[in-house]
Order: sequence, then C-alpha cells, then structure tokens
Amino acid sequence: MKMDFLCSTKRLETKMKTLKYGFFILVIFMIVPFNLLAQNKEIPVTTSSKEALKLFLDGRNKYENIEFLAAIPFFEKAIQIDANFALAYLYRAQSGGGNTIFRQNLDKAVALANKVSDGEKYMILNVQASADGNGQKEKESREWLLKNFPSDKRVQLMAGYYYFNIGDNANALVYFTKAIELDKNFPLPYNIIGYCQSALNNYQEAEKAFQTYIKLIPNNGNPYDSYGELLLKMGKFDESIIQYKKAVEKDPVNFAGSLAGIGNNYIFKGDYETARKYYQDYYDKAPTAGDKLTALFWKATSYVHEGKVENAIKTFDEYRALAEKENRVTNAINSYTNQAWILIETGNPTEGKKYLEKQNDLIGTAKLSEGDKENYLTGSMMANIYFLTANGELDKALAESEKCKQKVESRKNPGEEMELNSVMGMLETQKGNYDKAIEYFSKTGTGGPMQWYYTAVAYDKKGDRQNALKLFEKIAKWNVNGLDLALFRKRAMEELKK
Repeated sequence: MKMDFLCSTKRLETKMKTLKYGFFILVIFMIVPFNLLAQNKEIPVTTSSKEALKLFLDGRNKYENIEFLAAIPFFEKAIQIDANFALAYLYRAQSGGGNTIFRQNLDKAVALANKVSDGEKYMILNVQASADGNGQKEKESREWLLKNFPSDKRVQLMAGYYYFNIGDNANALVYFTKAIELDKNFPLPYNIIGYCQSALNNYQEAEKAFQTYIKLIPNNGNPYDSYGELLLKMGKFDESIIQYKKAVEKDPVNFAGSLAGIGNNYIFKGDYETARKYYQDYYDKAPTAGDKLTALFWKATSYVHEGKVENAIKTFDEYRALAEKENRVTNAINSYTNQAWILIETGNPTEGKKYLEKQNDLIGTAKLSEGDKENYLTGSMMANIYFLTANGELDKALAESEKCKQKVESRKNPGEEMELNSVMGMLETQKGNYDKAIEYFSKTGTGGPMQWYYTAVAYDKKGDRQNALKLFEKIAKWNVNGLDLALFRKRAMEELKK
C-alpha cells in the first residue's frame, strides 16, 4: 500500500488504492538548546507535556508503519493533554476518518502555526497549500523546508512524495534515496522506492526495495501488501495473492484492505464473481466507513470490467447512500463524478450529464472548506469540457477551456495542469488536430489508461497505427486495477484484434 503526499480530493476515487492524507513525520523535542538543534538540523516540535510527547512518538511510529487506525488514539490523547499541540492536530488530520475530520484538524493546526517553530509552521502551511490546490504556496513551503532542513530525512521524504504524485518518479527517487542515506534503517522510503521503480518498470529494483522493507518490519502488514501489488502488476497473480494473504494475517484490522488486492488479482484472472466475493469480505471486515466505501468502489469497478454498467451505477448509488449516512460529503460528490464518467465513456453522455449536474448541485450546497470548494469547482470545469467534447459540442468546449486555462494557470497546481492537458488532448482529437492532441497528452505525466487510450486514438487517426498499437497493447497488459482501466481495457483489446 502506498502512502502518498496529500493529493487533491477530487482525484481520490480514481486512485483508491493510494491513501490521500499527507505525509509529514517529524523529529520531536521538548526544550533543547539552540546550538543542539543546529547540530541536529531536524525540525523541532513544540509541546508543553512530556506525556503528550511520548504519546505522539508512539503514534508517529504506528503512522510511519501505516497503522493509521492504531495511531489515531495516540494523537487524540496527546491533543487532550496539550490542546495547543499543533503537529498532533496535523498528524490526526492525516490519519483517516474522512475529509471533514481532515479539515477540522488541519484548521486547528493552521490556527496554531504562528505559535510554533518556523519548521513546524512551514510543514503545516505546506499541507494546507496542497489541500487547497495552491501550487505556488506549496512549492514555496517545500523549498523553504529543503533549504533550511536538508538533513531531515522526513523532509526529504516529503519532497519525494510530491514528485511521485505528479508522476516524476526519477526526481522522486532522488529524494527518497537521500532519506535512506540519512538513515538506512528508516523503513518507509524503501516502500515508496519500490513503487517508483515499479512505475519505471524496473521490477528487479522494485523487488529489492520491497524485500528490504519486509526485512526491516517483518511483522507489519504493509510490506507484504506492497509486494503483492508489485507481483500483481508483473502478472504473477498466484504469488501476489500469497503476499496479500500474509498482509491480512499480520494485521487483519489495518490491512483488511489487502482482501481487495486479492480481489484485484481475480479481476485479471477474469473471475469477476470471485473478485466480488473478496471485495464483499473486505466490506464485511472493514474497520471504518472509509474502508467500506473503498470496498464498494472496487465492486463497482468490477462491474465495469464485466460490462455491466447498470450494476456499476447501482453500486455507486449504494456507495453514495453510505457516504451521506456517514456525513462524508466529498465521497458523495465523487460518486456522482464516477457515475458520469462511466456513462459518458460507455456511450451515454446525455445520462452522464445528469450526474455531472447532480455533482455540481452538491458542490454548491455542501459545507466545504474554501480550499475544497475551489478544488471541486476547478475539477467541475474540466469535467464540463470533457462532457462537451464527448457530446460533440466542440465550440462550447473550446470556450469553456479558455476560462479553465486561466483558473488553472492562476493556481499553479501540477496535477490540475496535467488533467487540463488531458481534456485538451481529447478536444483537439475531436477537432482533427492530432499532432496538437498528442502534444497535450505528452504533458500528462505518466498518464494512465485513459490518456494512453486517447493518445492511441490520435495516433491512429493520423495514420500512425504502429504507435497506436503500442499504446493499446500497454493498456491491455496493464495489471493495475482502477476505474480508468475498467473503462478502457476491453476497448484496447478490441483494437488489437482489428
């Protein structure tokens, strides 16, 4: 299981395997002389209580091992003892419970940011900027931290996560490697190094990283879960299932989600019923509402793989009902987004538009932070361009894209820039400007099945069948489950048969 640096909430459902609460793990002290701090070159933490400090350290250790549920009570007890413990609020924000809990705790950390050290302050502001989609402020805070605390392994880790999340795995590896150079026994960098190497198709290096991770924390579930994901991507389904089962055996609570990994293997075996049995098992054993929502997401995705669109839509109805019951408004919004996406891509854009309208209505009435609202409004503009393009309303799509460009440029958010390039590529393909479309798609980072598919279409339409076939084959052999793959895998396979 990856643990990513905070990504925008509107992208949560398309990357469900990845946890979306940020990653900031810091070195703690009570009161130390300034010269000692200068020697350590590590970010200090402000707290008035030794007991709160110990609780925080214990919680941090569990958090680093991705035992989020186990970490929560430690952070909450630390906050009870020291109500001004800014970083305890920051960690609690990132330990799970949904967007409302995330925002509530982040707001408390931000309110205390001017009462703690500059290092803590910039960490808090970095999370806030990332959550709000403010790319410029996020960059400024990240650069400040790297300049002032270059020897803090966790600052290096934070920078690596940023590049990893925008698909720049080569740069991400530079920072993760620095974190290990600072502490070769620090487990977590090996985990994400494995994912970076996997993304770069360096499977031997990825295996080496995951096996080191296993050796460092052999009784934790996450190394086995991560290794299982690599083996799944490599097409070694039976070996992958063994690793996922080990993760569940090691920690059946924190890693009930590994049951979904087993289900994903059965998707690629073509056994959708067995896949759904494991997703249901995950749902039944889920320790949180968030886990139940994830299980339903995978169930819906399995129906898309199988071509049962109506079942997928109904499952997302079930998903939304649970989200509303648990007061998880961002999940409810995302359910409409996914339903619209499924319907548009399966040839029913008119019906898909109805779900986009419901999504927009909920964005307008929901109690969201200003940052979340701006994230969703920006995403909504791009979704509208996408719909107009799919529906053949190209002039309207072009006019909307001009407004959207201005908004995205002002926010300087790399993720949004890549998403806009993706929809612009689709628009230019529909307009017949295939070279321009391919240029846009080339600016979507590592992309994914959707970007690869439409790039292949652009190549095909310009008469370059060879490059088109390479991309169709890449999709067909892509053993990384997701709603995007479910929508485009069979279409790519059909192209390969022509």
